[in-house]
Amino acid sequence: MNSNGDGKPEPVDPETAVRLLELELMQKRAARQMAGRRWGGLRAASFIFLFAVILGALLAIYFLFSSGRLDELRSRDDPQPNPSAPASSRTP
Repeated sequence: MNSNGDGKPEPVDPETAVRLLELELMQKRAARQMAGRRWGGLRAASFIFLFAVILGALLAIYFLFSSGRLDELRSRDDPQPNPSAPASSRTP
């Protein structure tokens, strides 16, 4: 008698029960493997994207330093002495 109430008849012999259990476990294992493959592909794509972002940032920093633009930006920020300031206000 089936006490679960799910409508499945109980197998007559234990070998049949073992075969059905093995079949169910194989199906669940196959479903888990398919889900793992999907997540594995997403994980690989995210690592590739992260690598591309880091590589782009490193290239931008390299070109910023190698082109001399950083020196131009620094020279613009340096205070220039005012040529029209009176000489008496300057300290020697």
